[in-house]
Amino acid sequence: MKSRWVVHSFTGKDDELRAYHLAHGAVDVIEERIVMTSSPNRPADSYLGLLFCMEDMAFYGFQTPTKLRMVLSVALVDAAVKDGDIVAIFRAVHQLLIRAVNNPFLSLPESFAAKPASSETSDGAEKAVDGKETEGTVPTREMDRLRLRNEPVPDDSMFRYGPEDIKADWLVKSSVFTRGIEKLGSLLAGPR
Repeated sequence: MKSRWVVHSFTGKDDELRAYHLAHGAVDVIEERIVMTSSPNRPADSYLGLLFCMEDMAFYGFQTPTKLRMVLSVALVDAAVKDGDIVAIFRAVHQLLIRAVNNPFLSLPESFAAKPASSETSDGAEKAVDGKETEGTVPTREMDRLRLRNEPVPDDSMFRYGPEDIKADWLVKSSVFTRGIEKLGSLLAGPR
């Protein structure tokens, strides 16, 4: 299951539950939209546009190049919402997320569990990084002899963590992310 987390502003518990269900419905619409708009020669656009309107809310979708999917719900008002404004919000949140996740000083909580890295030889056998051989591995000297220099890294294994592995509690202590979201919220709220 992919991890999902929400940055929100609600007035009560009922609103939170309603928005939670509508947001998950929007994620299903994103899946359909990506399948419908992409082809082998042309990937889906990052801005997926208006996904649907329900009651008093409009839902917009966005997918980053790393396949992180974002949903923005906007209260329907008499004023028209421009697509350019929605795209700017998505890009601002994406930049905040990139800055927070790439911060080398980010203190990860205890719920963070690193995945052990493994190296693979040319014959497909794996050896753990700590030097201990696992069942079916080639001895270390043999592996060193078989190792290629500047071996290309396949795209599917370049990053040990994908967007689905990002947990919301990792960003709770990130002051950069928190301040950025608060600033974005104050800009959206406008003068009161």
